[in-house]
Amino acid sequence: MSEIPPALLSGEQQANSVLRINDSACCFTSIKFTLSNGTQLAGISLYPTSVDADLPVILCLHGYLDNCHSFIPFLTQLRQESTYQHAQVFAIDLPGHGHSSHRSRDAHYHQSDYIQDVVDLIRQEAWSNVCIVGHSMGGIIGCSVAAILEDVVTQLLLIETVGPLTDATDNTVKQMRASIDSRITAASKSPKQPKSYQHVLQARMQISQISLAHTDLIMRRNLVFRTASAVVSSGCEWGTDSRLRTVSTLRFTDEQAQDIIQHIQCPILLVVAQDGFERVKAQAQSRHDWFRQLTTIESPGNHYVHMQYPQLITQALSSLLDQAPTV
Repeated sequence: MSEIPPALLSGEQQANSVLRINDSACCFTSIKFTLSNGTQLAGISLYPTSVDADLPVILCLHGYLDNCHSFIPFLTQLRQESTYQHAQVFAIDLPGHGHSSHRSRDAHYHQSDYIQDVVDLIRQEAWSNVCIVGHSMGGIIGCSVAAILEDVVTQLLLIETVGPLTDATDNTVKQMRASIDSRITAASKSPKQPKSYQHVLQARMQISQISLAHTDLIMRRNLVFRTASAVVSSGCEWGTDSRLRTVSTLRFTDEQAQDIIQHIQCPILLVVAQDGFERVKAQAQSRHDWFRQLTTIESPGNHYVHMQYPQLITQALSSLLDQAPTV
């Protein structure tokens, strides 16, 4: 997908032509899983059915405020590779995102709950050989899942993430105060709705530094439109849960993050983008010795390298799947 500068959003016809191209890109098989607590996880699958139920599962976990559609360029590339013609590949929307369930009104979006969601999914589906592909927040969750299910998660592909976010212990009260204030404020207000889809696209393109095509792939799944098909002038409302934007209550300490990472038994391939987050680059160096089996590669692109260079991520996955855990 070619890069389209934000200025072209002023050309409504040109922008809408990009959206129409994406209509076909979004045509993957829809899936839905129901967890033990009733939460429904929506998502997409590379193929409608699996030919061999014993094949390894590739489970893709997206980043914060994204959804499973951020993996469409990657899945499109996988579909062109003969190696994956019968693969079990799933990309899910985490709760509150995309088309998955929202938490109940008395609940929130804790990292530990996301970890439980993914562990529950893997156990319910009785998957015994899982490769997790995690981008940003998805990789943070994936690290903990791999540590907990150390005999089930056999490979871990981390894209622009190096495990749990941490904070100093003397920031605990400050973090809790900010979290509680943000949640009380959010509960007392109605979510602010977008003026139009064009405003959503422009804002997200500016924040994430990604093309119009890639922005549309992600954002149209996070919205409910008042038109039959998405166009830039469409009126729309948020389909994602507004509580996702509230502040987290607690973060792990460095010691806790280290314990999680050191419990991961499987081979890990870490993709660090040249124009990605500086935090990720710093953690890739400072946490390197925490990992048992870590290979790091530097790639072109920014934080959304998996959308910008899906062939590179596919090659990384193929290399990773050839590795076996060593004790």
